[in-house]
Amino acid sequence: MRTTLKNGLYLFGFLLMASLLASCLGNNTHEDTYPLTDAELLSFSLSSDSVPALASVVFSIDQKHGGTGLIYNYDSMAYQTKIKDKVIVTYTSGAGSGNVLNITKGDSIWVKSGDSIDISQPLTFKVFALDGKTEKRYNMQLNIHQVDPDSMQYHRIASGLTFLQTDDTKTVVFNDKFLAYSRINNQIQLYTSQDVETWMEETAASGLPANTVIKGIQSAGNRLFAFTEDGELYVRSNLTADQWDLVNKPASVKIKSILGYLNAGQNQTEGLCMVVETGGINVFAFTSDLLQWDYDSAASVPSDFPISDFSSCSYQQMYLQRVSIFGGVSSDGTVQNAVWSTADGRYWAKLTGNTSVFPPLKGANAFYYNNEFWLINGIKTDNSYNRDIYYSVDGGVTWQVKAGKYKMPASYTPRSYASVVMDKSNKYFYIIGGKQNAAIPDVWKGFLNKMEFDH
Repeated sequence: MRTTLKNGLYLFGFLLMASLLASCLGNNTHEDTYPLTDAELLSFSLSSDSVPALASVVFSIDQKHGGTGLIYNYDSMAYQTKIKDKVIVTYTSGAGSGNVLNITKGDSIWVKSGDSIDISQPLTFKVFALDGKTEKRYNMQLNIHQVDPDSMQYHRIASGLTFLQTDDTKTVVFNDKFLAYSRINNQIQLYTSQDVETWMEETAASGLPANTVIKGIQSAGNRLFAFTEDGELYVRSNLTADQWDLVNKPASVKIKSILGYLNAGQNQTEGLCMVVETGGINVFAFTSDLLQWDYDSAASVPSDFPISDFSSCSYQQMYLQRVSIFGGVSSDGTVQNAVWSTADGRYWAKLTGNTSVFPPLKGANAFYYNNEFWLINGIKTDNSYNRDIYYSVDGGVTWQVKAGKYKMPASYTPRSYASVVMDKSNKYFYIIGGKQNAAIPDVWKGFLNKMEFDH
């Protein structure tokens, strides 16, 4: 009788201690205790004196990954991170901190929180609950970027496109679609695409005369603008039908070039920026509604200002909307290497000096990517084609050449008069067409590796 009572007291004491221990380890916001069968890891971290960045790595614990838990870092560590020594592991579980068994490659080593372990390969852990029987497995992996996030990838995603087999073509983004206008057999044709790879021929461009300057077509929000060789201006506002309307401009004005579209900003009026000829001289002109035209017929465009073959970019800098143009050919036929910019469409400032500038280029492509201006393609004054990537981090004032890891691959044909368009996420840019002696009917996709990363 005394033995039975004594055994019962021992059993009662063990259950009471186990219950108290489970209660102290519990983290469930709805319950105060953990069951004796809880074998889940609740937190996990690593640290190392030789790799300080390891301590800031956040690990996620997927409790249901294919029946086996997965411990991993969602944000990969920096490219070329090297971990040569053992690291300290810290963890908590529903059964304390001494119930994890490392069973990687068949070895069985108990791991306490604070122990040093080798993580040179993915690990497998077996975690035991308080009852000593219930167990759960976890695979642990430390993710490190295997490619340089600041290097480029380029892929040719289409080739042999018939509508690009012409010297006169321009692709723009309009209404979340890619529109390619081409002059073929002296007729203007339109091809459209949703993905830049598969293209569909549309009906002939309605209302665009045969003498339209195809390379001068500009996209601006929900409108397209085009001008003709004899100085007329056309606009397309219809998002579905390719219908163009002639703009009723002043009779004394002839459009020489469309410089870009200035977007609305704080205390800024949006509108179309142009060079027009009036009274025999070229002047800057601006219109916000295609009805009222603002220009000074006595203030001629500077002699070194590009009239054709430039690249244009609309963007925002320091809360100020701007239009800038890059390179091109001035009215006297000189190829330029300057950047000009405006914040109101009426007054243009030359940003570049005589140093840290790209070479004189015509038919190049400027675009805003990764918070920088990039300038690619184009033909030089010696008739060679530019293979470098020039970039500017100060709005186009100074320029440098990108390192080799950014450059186009050897299989890329250098070209001029290509179209460069961005996808709506601004992760990828597409180089469409262009020419080098003859037309180049292909499409290339470019992107920084870090644009592909999920963080």
